[in-house]
Amino acid sequence: VEKILNNEFNSSLGKEGVQIIDPFAGTGTFITRLLQLNLISSEKLLHKYRYEIHANEIVLLAYYVACINIESVFEDYTKSNQFESFNGMVLTDTFQLYEQEKDLIADLLPDNSERRKRQKASEISVVIGNPPYSAGQNAANDNDQNIKYEKLDSKIEKTYCSESKATNQNSLYDSYIRAFRWASDRVKENAVIGFVTNAGWIDSIAHSGFRKCLSDEFDKIYI
Repeated sequence: VEKILNNEFNSSLGKEGVQIIDPFAGTGTFITRLLQLNLISSEKLLHKYRYEIHANEIVLLAYYVACINIESVFEDYTKSNQFESFNGMVLTDTFQLYEQEKDLIADLLPDNSERRKRQKASEISVVIGNPPYSAGQNAANDNDQNIKYEKLDSKIEKTYCSESKATNQNSLYDSYIRAFRWASDRVKENAVIGFVTNAGWIDSIAHSGFRKCLSDEFDKIYI
């Protein structure tokens, strides 16, 4: 992602104004590595940490572990004796962010709700992470999606499904395909999405519409 920002946009992950998000943070691996790789200069690290790095996680335990991991790495690299909490972490279902204005736990966790609002108001330039595979299904091979996202799924229907040549389009509502749709709609111009995915979408008939939309919506695709 850093190389693509450099080459395509004369930009950088460390540049002020480049807002970064991991929408499926898990235990915070991608954000901790971002801090460890020295891609952000020491002069700009505090500003990025406070205002321009975002992460979402829906599982409570993973959320807390991610916070601890990210805060520990930041403390190690800044060699600061003063603890600085990571306020970019949000306990939320990323796919639900734009389904409704107010999240279900806003009254219980007002600080989390405020961070959620701040994130939604941020203009994201970089989306990185490892999207969930078949989250919300009973089994990995089960095409029955248990969780529906009305707005997100409607956009998938109008794009990936409408361009697809396949009769069975259930796989286009898989969580990692939803992640691409969500990220594609979330970023603006001069942005980069970097996801870890399986390889099924590369040549399957079911994902023909997905591939068509990627080629229409993006200037370059790296696999």
